[in-house]
Amino acid sequence: MGKVLDALNSAENALLESPTGTGKTLCLLCSTLAWQQEQSRLLGDAHHLPMNDTKESSVDSSQRQISSKVPVIIYASRTHSQLSQVVKEMRFTRYRPKHAVLGSREQMCIHPKVKTPKATSSDINHKCTILAKDRKCRFRNNLDGFIVQDSVETPVGEAFGIQPVLDIEELVQLGHKRKVCPFYLSRGHIADADVIFVPYNYLFDKDARETTLADVHFENAILIFDEAHNLESFASESASFDLSAIDIAGCINEVTRAIGYMKAMPELGDDSIKVDNLIKLKSIFLQLERYLDNDIPVAGGSFTGEYIFEIFAKGAQINYSNHIHLLKFIRQVSEMMMEMKGGASSATTSSGTPQLDHFVSCIKRIFGSSTEGQCLAKARAYRVHVSAKTVKSGTKSSVGGFVANKSSDTANTSSRVLSYWCFAPSLAMHELAALKVRSILVTSGTLSPLASYGLELGLPFPHTLENSHIIGDDQIFVRVVGTGVSGKELTSTFNRRDNTEYIMELGNTIISLSRLIPGGVLIFFPSYSVMESCIEKWGGPLSSRSKNQSNAKANFFQAKPSKRSSVSSHGISKYCFPHRFSDGGPAGTTLWQRLMAIKSVVLEPKNTSELKDVIEEFEKYISTPKSPGCILMGVCRGKISEGEERVY
Repeated sequence: MGKVLDALNSAENALLESPTGTGKTLCLLCSTLAWQQEQSRLLGDAHHLPMNDTKESSVDSSQRQISSKVPVIIYASRTHSQLSQVVKEMRFTRYRPKHAVLGSREQMCIHPKVKTPKATSSDINHKCTILAKDRKCRFRNNLDGFIVQDSVETPVGEAFGIQPVLDIEELVQLGHKRKVCPFYLSRGHIADADVIFVPYNYLFDKDARETTLADVHFENAILIFDEAHNLESFASESASFDLSAIDIAGCINEVTRAIGYMKAMPELGDDSIKVDNLIKLKSIFLQLERYLDNDIPVAGGSFTGEYIFEIFAKGAQINYSNHIHLLKFIRQVSEMMMEMKGGASSATTSSGTPQLDHFVSCIKRIFGSSTEGQCLAKARAYRVHVSAKTVKSGTKSSVGGFVANKSSDTANTSSRVLSYWCFAPSLAMHELAALKVRSILVTSGTLSPLASYGLELGLPFPHTLENSHIIGDDQIFVRVVGTGVSGKELTSTFNRRDNTEYIMELGNTIISLSRLIPGGVLIFFPSYSVMESCIEKWGGPLSSRSKNQSNAKANFFQAKPSKRSSVSSHGISKYCFPHRFSDGGPAGTTLWQRLMAIKSVVLEPKNTSELKDVIEEFEKYISTPKSPGCILMGVCRGKISEGEERVY
């Protein structure tokens, strides 16, 4: 707390490491809120001083109002679940500041016709925007005159009239109870909030800062990055993008839809949105698709960051001088498409224009700096990577996109991917520092070595702290297992991840260890695809149910419900495999069945909304009397490993 106060008083940054269990969150909240409260008192005293000259300009007056506002605290963590824990911790403090807890529409929408079981996040955003714009969402309309304090019971021991401390789940419950929109309710709190709780991406995404956080006075603000052990990776990824041929084909399909609408209903257009202009836009995407497919070396490869400008200049005639006009036109097209009621999803796209929106974000990332020179300078911190060109059976669609043959024994044509990868997290951090924030506090339980970590972020951190861990050396056993049970090498390098010998050795080693380890076991894979590949080769649900399916990977999480599973009605039995689960064959004939004979197995779901139920199943398998334990398989830097849900 002393380090935090030192940083705030001197308007400097801090890099603070304090291991899990040391009260880090409470320390951050109490110290920053106490400092903010003191600033409020000082400003209150200053308001009693003589007024400025009444002849001051309106600009000077506006600037004085901004500078006299108490610095806002923006508390960021990687996931919404981590933020929910922070909000709950704030209840244990004496402070009750005005606050806003921001989540996505996917998490907070309660409209039954918008948030349907099969709706994607893009669908939800699209439908919500249309209904809200036309004032046809009763839940948002009910917010008129709605006051949170009058709608919940005053907690025992707290004064009436203060804003209750509610996390996202509780805001949703309140929304259902009072028939009001939690999403827009939370956003309505932003302008007057003293504390704003946000996921990382709200800060790193320039569009989010300029839209969702438009009412935030970033100047003199305090930014707290909690659970920041992967902040440098997140910052780099937020400044990067992947653009595949499938994405470009999706753009072509969306523009083709727009052309169809304009031909059928010419009155939809204005002076700029004409069929001829839409055809020109479509030709740009067709040219770029052909360029990626034909004019870049077949082997693909890695290139300097500046190569991105050549690709877009030669492949699509897009450069710094004309990109703003292009983006403006695409936005107009997107808005027109959004106006279309039931404007339909195609085979490759959902409602709205998700591929066009993605393309816009890519162009902004390339040309988003103030000057062309700055764009070129920034590109030196990037690498351009183009995937190798591979050919499988399939046919091209009439609009240039790839589609699979209808034959069951063919697969989608492999598409190339253009990647623009940032290797300097300092770029994203400098964008935040340029907002003239007062202090950036970066904290986690694992940041060491602090010196190199600070260099990665590219900001000065005059205030640092490394607290001792509360777990003693006698409670930790760390080993690197270089060989498996039969002496074969265990190396998960990229070129060995599909090696059958390695995967089988890994499976046998996990079985051997699982017999010796009581209770729960956590296993983390580098990615979902690696986890799926391993389970398939071990004889898991993919190989046993998808042998005759052309799109086996897409059906990975479609295991038959277990008769012994109590959650099949929840649709999550596809992730949960009880002890001694058998897939119809003789017991113990596959590695997967041998593993099931030792412990239950639970897989991390890709969908965040299903995680809570899956974790409950894991805990049930662990706590069942005489349980042999349970294996929880997850993904590095996924929902489980990064604290999306507390796992015991």
